[in-house]
Amino acid sequence: MSHALEAVDISKSYLSPTGPVQILKGLTFHANANEFVSFVGPSGCGKSTLFNIITGLLQPDQGSIVVDNRETTGQVSPKIGYVLQKDLLFPWRTVIENVVLGLEITGVSKKIAREKARDLLRVYRMEGYEDKFPSQISGGMRQRVALMRTMITDPEIILMDESYKALDYPLKIALESELLEIVKKEKKTVVFITHDIEEAVTMSDRVYVMKARPGEIVNEIAVDLETDSPMIPERRMSKRFNDYYELIWRNIGISPLVA
Repeated sequence: MSHALEAVDISKSYLSPTGPVQILKGLTFHANANEFVSFVGPSGCGKSTLFNIITGLLQPDQGSIVVDNRETTGQVSPKIGYVLQKDLLFPWRTVIENVVLGLEITGVSKKIAREKARDLLRVYRMEGYEDKFPSQISGGMRQRVALMRTMITDPEIILMDESYKALDYPLKIALESELLEIVKKEKKTVVFITHDIEEAVTMSDRVYVMKARPGEIVNEIAVDLETDSPMIPERRMSKRFNDYYELIWRNIGISPLVA
């Protein structure tokens, strides 16, 4: 079976004053088209390093990355978009100028780019903020702008590295629901890094659990909350939620009673 994204036997080490330190060891995973896949694990297990390898920003010591049946190891694929934990908006550009940045780089005319951006602003409920600067909008709005900046280039696969970590809880829940609704509607494949087990369970079709350095996958868990609703509060009311939550905790090696 072909996959939208596949990583095969990925290993990566870094040099330190005391010698090489292995970050990833023999890591293999896949994400199917239109699937939401999460990685969860302790700090230092190499999740962000894996994302940098997937995007082509970092070369693995061994292994390969395959996007839509084409090997892209060490290359930047136009099929992949990346949303970081920090929004990294340009403070001197307005909201709409930040959103159109990816299209400008690829040579799309300013008129067409702005038309597409205005369509996205309506979808993300950001109408009226086009001419605001990042310093004039909230953290949640800035994160929406960062996501729009990625989505406007229409990537098939979206990588998200703890993109909602810094937000307050009610806003985080609202944006998670919004994200699920949008990616399902637009049939995107999402690969998501998070330390938040609740987030992983409620948003994912499958969860890969990683152990501490060197990063290895210790379990692959298919999640079925028996609801198609994108609303996070409703998804967390599933009778199966606690079972998945506890299973992931035990795979990481921490008792939920202690946590």
